[in-house]
Amino acid sequence: MDTEKLLEVGERGIHLLFDRQMISEAFDQDADRLREEIDGRLEEIHGAIQRLVSLPDPEAGQRFVACLPPEVRHVLVLLYFELLDGRIRPTRTLH
Repeated sequence: MDTEKLLEVGERGIHLLFDRQMISEAFDQDADRLREEIDGRLEEIHGAIQRLVSLPDPEAGQRFVACLPPEVRHVLVLLYFELLDGRIRPTRTLH
């Protein structure tokens, strides 16, 4: 999967890997509980990321993400938006 292209499209507000419900559910999570999930599932999350970026296209990625346990999916959604924020933030001009 072309992650650079995926993030470029994401910068325009088009999120090919996640539907609105996935995004909404991820942002509705309790931050403390999600941190605990991350701590207990680091290998699983890391494996999911590796598998996701190895898929051929965003459609396969969306199908893969949809089949993940909700907690892992939530983490992937939030990590994706952290990456987008890191890309967008330096280019913003503050007035």
